[in-house]
Amino acid sequence: PHLDPRILPGPWYPTGLITPQVRAVGVTVAGVPGMVIGRTDRIAVGVTNAYGDAQDLYVETIDPANPANYLEGRRSVPFETVGETLRIRDGKAPGGFREERIAIRLTRRGPVVTGILPDLKSQRVVTVRWSPFETMQPSLGLDRLLTARSADDVRAAIGEITTVMLNFVFADVDGRIGWQTSGRLPIRSRGNGTLPYVVADDRDNWSGWIPYEKMPGSVDPPRGWVGTCNHFTVRADYPYYYSSLASPSYRYRRLAEVLDKPGKRSVDDHWALQRDDTNVMAREIAPVMAQALLRHQETAELGKILEKWDFRERADLAAPMIFHKIYERFALEVFRDELGEELARAMLGYWYFWQERLQRMVREGESPWFDDQGTPAKEERDELFLRAALAVLAEAKAGGSAEPAKWTWGERHRITFVSPLRREGAGSAFLGGGAHPMDGSQETLYRASYDFNRPYDVTLSGSLRMVADLGDNDKILAILPGGVSGRQFTGHYRDQIKPFMNGEKRYWWFSDREIANHAKTEQTLVPR
Repeated sequence: PHLDPRILPGPWYPTGLITPQVRAVGVTVAGVPGMVIGRTDRIAVGVTNAYGDAQDLYVETIDPANPANYLEGRRSVPFETVGETLRIRDGKAPGGFREERIAIRLTRRGPVVTGILPDLKSQRVVTVRWSPFETMQPSLGLDRLLTARSADDVRAAIGEITTVMLNFVFADVDGRIGWQTSGRLPIRSRGNGTLPYVVADDRDNWSGWIPYEKMPGSVDPPRGWVGTCNHFTVRADYPYYYSSLASPSYRYRRLAEVLDKPGKRSVDDHWALQRDDTNVMAREIAPVMAQALLRHQETAELGKILEKWDFRERADLAAPMIFHKIYERFALEVFRDELGEELARAMLGYWYFWQERLQRMVREGESPWFDDQGTPAKEERDELFLRAALAVLAEAKAGGSAEPAKWTWGERHRITFVSPLRREGAGSAFLGGGAHPMDGSQETLYRASYDFNRPYDVTLSGSLRMVADLGDNDKILAILPGGVSGRQFTGHYRDQIKPFMNGEKRYWWFSDREIANHAKTEQTLVPR
């Protein structure tokens, strides 16, 4: 799963559960019993974010005759009020904390969030409704995966997971495979979640839940493999509104390129696939960019480097650095004259929203967005590529790096592991795990995303690398980009960083024999 792995020792904790009824090895997170990802003696599971739209915003109307109420049509309904006490760190307060009492107003749809969400700039009263708040069970439901005996059992177990929207991929020892989306999504009788819904009467626009058997999923597909990459997994004829936001399809398309090729795949092949650094998006856009730059002497060198690029995003190459710098500046040039600098940057910060839209515009070659509204001339796509490249060269020259051939992707594209005790400033390097050049980008299977407005420090990447071969009952391959101990100066606080970055294999033992052979210490807890 792609999370922020920079805070040591990392989000995941290895777990081994060996009982007379259960044998499971994988990972979990603090506070979650059982296993989230891993294998048992019968099945193996992995997860990605499913991006199902499980929440809506509602524009409410205050009753002008009674501000303590809100209106549903002509009916005046009192707000429910819940009091909460917050303990806020304050060095001047006794004990280092002060208490602040707040009142949260709720309608029957959910809490009022106006004035709370920083990006919600509205004077209207807005509430949020979230399906897990209404479908939450006492347990997450992951425990049933531990006792699943088959792919059918796994799918049934996922149906009990109502709180989180995840894509589970799974396999069993009989050779069956599948993927299935968990969680509950509303059936919207009015509105579709893309815009705030204006409450005009007392009718509920959520008329029920999408039946579990209609949630996205597949078992034993003819192509012989399953995979999810946060992309849209529903077809155009899907009968319900599922979501308006998901990852661009580039990573899934790359996965399909590799797995659809004839031949068998080994465990080593799957391990290497998780470090695949080919950028399908760049393969479609970089040639267009190169041709635009080759026509001008000032940018011809950039064009030549891009023209020879194989679209692999290795840290030691100049081409990925050139491509990302120019393309992201190009995106800003396309949108900021219409939207303004602030709004354009805010939109571009949401990669999923614009990437495939802009790629389509580049491929088609024409769009009204290419014309700069601030000039009398009509600008075209290639003029904006030139403008972006010249701006990148000017910036590089001002920074003392005017030779593009000497640029490298890893010089700027890095992941920095830090301690939660000191994330930046003096002492952070000593307590952390250092900065490491990183291959890939947000559009490669070896994912390494960064903030558009704070390039190119990696903020989102693989938080676990694992391959579980159900034909091997001794071990699984797995490694974390950090460690397993939260104690700062122990040997296991950050000891997996370098092998993770280098692609080394590590084994987590599964059979009693191999666990005993590789055990370093043993602790026995005896109840009194």
